[in-house]
Amino acid sequence: MNLARQILGKDLYEITREDLTEYFSTPREESSVLEFKSGQVKINSIFKEVCAFLNTEGGLIIVGSPKERKLQKAGRMQRRICQGRLIPSGFRDKNWIFGLIGANIVPWPQGIRIQEIRGEEGNYFIFEVPQSSNPPHQFLNDGRYYIRLEKEAKPAPHGLVEALFYKKVRAQLKADMSIGPLDGYSGDYNKVEISIRNTSSFPTDRVNYLIRVFNVQEVHENGEPRGNFLNGNDDSFELHGFSEKALVDERSLPISFVLTNKREPFIVSVIAWNREAGMYKHHGLFDPVNEQYIDRSWSGELHEKNLEDLHSTLRDIQRHI
Repeated sequence: MNLARQILGKDLYEITREDLTEYFSTPREESSVLEFKSGQVKINSIFKEVCAFLNTEGGLIIVGSPKERKLQKAGRMQRRICQGRLIPSGFRDKNWIFGLIGANIVPWPQGIRIQEIRGEEGNYFIFEVPQSSNPPHQFLNDGRYYIRLEKEAKPAPHGLVEALFYKKVRAQLKADMSIGPLDGYSGDYNKVEISIRNTSSFPTDRVNYLIRVFNVQEVHENGEPRGNFLNGNDDSFELHGFSEKALVDERSLPISFVLTNKREPFIVSVIAWNREAGMYKHHGLFDPVNEQYIDRSWSGELHEKNLEDLHSTLRDIQRHI
């Protein structure tokens, strides 16, 4: 996990006050993995966000950001942006924060990193919170379990808390996906990197996977056109395989390939499963021109989408191209 580099362009411990000033010189919006807090925030609000990120997909919290302001409402959604002058925090230091996290969140959250930026006017903190392998986490101050939903930390419903507890007693598969340009080549090429891993402490083996790609010209694997991918209809390709190696601790199943896009959005879908862990899905609709996801969905989201939902969005886009 390196959300700081993905969002701010540097490793967490390399980020400076000048980087934050530059970042907020243009309008910025929160996302499912990004939370802004001005320096006037109360510490308990930070704990709720930490719990929420631990219980969902992880995230980045920037403390010392400008105050949010609301834009004119468009449709049903109220957009909020952060831009302008940073507002520093009066929090003492990151050791003080770590101590309070341990006293207010159970079970003890592992893997949290905090960058502390000190200044004469006050301090700035950036929290990099991983998705927990030991959920659910509870905020002791109010006894609630929080999740990240629609850019906010919200109390988790009973059914989801129960599902998070269930993750503790069996293997749990996850498929991470990264899509980006291929270094040294034109924008017609994208590199796709997939990592299938087991996020629980219970080992598991014989993991099956199915990777499907839609609306691209060609797929290249190990330097060969298509490689082990099968060519289907409508510019689609698929790869089915399995691994007999046990997935445990830091061992993962890496899969990478290169595709030739059509300068149009395309879909990459990953499904991983076995008898012990059940099935995990991760679908992404990617725009190669602007190098960003248009939509993506994975197992465990409250508003999880299926592959047909992304196909429907892709068809709508194609009708307007």
